[in-house]
Amino acid sequence: MKIVRADNYGFCYGVKRAVKIAQQAPKGYNNNTATLGELVHNPRVVENLAKQSVACAQSLNDFKAGDVIIFRSHGEGPAVYEEAKAKGLTLVDATCPHVKKAQQSAQELAREGRFVIIIGEKHHPEVQSILAWAGPNAIVVENEEDIALVPKQASYGVVSQTTFEASSALRSS
Repeated sequence: MKIVRADNYGFCYGVKRAVKIAQQAPKGYNNNTATLGELVHNPRVVENLAKQSVACAQSLNDFKAGDVIIFRSHGEGPAVYEEAKAKGLTLVDATCPHVKKAQQSAQELAREGRFVIIIGEKHHPEVQSILAWAGPNAIVVENEEDIALVPKQASYGVVSQTTFEASSALRSS
């Protein structure tokens, strides 16, 4: 039997980076360390991190002052950063640089007065973080039906979920 490996396999750059950051985090601090939500969509990775003293918390309420909070590769909105700081948490940001760029682009477009359209999966954590950075004048478009929900505006700015497949983009659901 011949085994052929694909040219591209395994984790993307952002996930590899996030896992490395999370694995390093407990070494630099003496306090409890946890990710806010699953660091990545992989139960084995989450389980292995737990074995390395990196728990998975579901809410900021699971943290107390001095704890180390790791923001996952999908990122978080600005309000979560502010609340974590207000709680006195040590923040380790493992947001994928590509996601961070999408967040910054959405925020910049909104500051320019554009209505921000985010192409992606509405309930995906990455899209939710981009939407939070875009602010109230934004909408997520996941399929063709959603286009009708985009309000008429003077100008638009468009960003996309970094993991949204072009081949499935805007297909009817």
